[in-house]
Amino acid sequence: MRTRFRLILVILFLLLGLASLAAAGYMLAQEEYVVMDGDQRVARLSGRYRTVAEVLAATNVTLRPEDVVSPPLNAPPTNTITIQRARVVTVRTVDGVRSYYSHQPHLGTFLAEIGLNPPTDVPIFTDGVRVPVEALGARPLPHTLEIGQFVTITITDGRQRQTMRTGAATVGTAVQQAGITLQPLDSTEPPPHTPLRDGLTITVRRAFNVTIMVDGRTITTRTAHTNALDVLADSGVTLVGQDYTLPGPETPLQPNATVHVVRVTEDFRVADMQTPYQTIFQADERLEIDTKQVVVAGVAGIVRQRIRVRYENGLAVSETVDAEWVAREPVTEVVGYGTKIVTRILNTPDGALQYWRMVTMRVTSYHAGSSGKPLDAPDYGITASGLPAQQGVVAVDRAIVPWRTWVYVPGYGVGYAGDTGGGVHGRWIDLGYAEDAYIPWSGTVDVYYLTPIPPLEDINFLLPEALP
Repeated sequence: MRTRFRLILVILFLLLGLASLAAAGYMLAQEEYVVMDGDQRVARLSGRYRTVAEVLAATNVTLRPEDVVSPPLNAPPTNTITIQRARVVTVRTVDGVRSYYSHQPHLGTFLAEIGLNPPTDVPIFTDGVRVPVEALGARPLPHTLEIGQFVTITITDGRQRQTMRTGAATVGTAVQQAGITLQPLDSTEPPPHTPLRDGLTITVRRAFNVTIMVDGRTITTRTAHTNALDVLADSGVTLVGQDYTLPGPETPLQPNATVHVVRVTEDFRVADMQTPYQTIFQADERLEIDTKQVVVAGVAGIVRQRIRVRYENGLAVSETVDAEWVAREPVTEVVGYGTKIVTRILNTPDGALQYWRMVTMRVTSYHAGSSGKPLDAPDYGITASGLPAQQGVVAVDRAIVPWRTWVYVPGYGVGYAGDTGGGVHGRWIDLGYAEDAYIPWSGTVDVYYLTPIPPLEDINFLLPEALP
């Protein structure tokens, strides 16, 4: 039994040794690999791989079908794996833009590879430089190749803006090549048939909803126009005469805008305005003083106006005078005023007095202290005629009461027109009093002009009618 146990232990030790030797041999069999992408090392790794494809998969290197790998992808890997990338060439023709991948070193062999044989009269540009057809064979492979006549344009579609090179002949073709789809009523500026030119900017105008309010109707339409007049024209709405729109054509329309059409008409009406006549006065010796008589009646003149009335949507909004003329001249009024003087007798408490005129006046009273002069002034209490301010001396307007004549005031008595007073004007009489006998007056009073009658040149036959 002891011998058999020893034998089992020996066998176990041998098996463990063989396993260790196998593992060590496997480790010794691992390889190191370097991946070169052209002249650049992109990966270095160790391990055991059966194919080149497995090595590249472990390095996450991405290949295009046109790229060349050495050794091939399905071949066992070598220590150095080289990738030769195909060069991308952007080819632009009148049919559009396409990218090719090639390993050809020259343009001539590349064209043969992709099956392009440009006509001799078509311009060819490589990386922006024009190349004669006879020089294509030796020309190095470019990044961009243009076959045809191309221009650089910019297309704006709302907030999107793109700049492109195109060989399209018109705006419409260029928009299609840019992948822009125009819906019904969409438009472009310039229009689609416009020939392209270098540096042209094309704006895509998308149609939007607009409401038109006209003649009591509501029209909803869809348009790409931003000018109100263009929208009306497309909708068959016509402006006549002075008709206008709100907003006006100078304001670009926004989506869901409302355009109001204002119909403007005009009419005329006639209006008469009276013009005042003049009044002249002439002396009439047949009439008693302070009486008047109309000799020729005054007639107001008439100025006739033709007025232009402006209506907007049936409502009057303004009026302007279109023409004006005199339909009737005014007739001057002639009034005769009396110059005939008649004396009469007035019975008073002081006896009968003869007078030649009676005038109603505003009445006030004053005394020496009313003048505002200091007591020690040399002319304190002295009136304009030199008499002291006292009862019997009255202040008047010389144009109303002849100077230094006598008048009678009921309740006051006889007064001498010997003072003027700074504020006494017109039909106004200021009755004088001594300071110790002053009596205030106000209101109106009838003033009688006493005889003798003054010289005619001192008489004002045409007194003002209004009291001051």
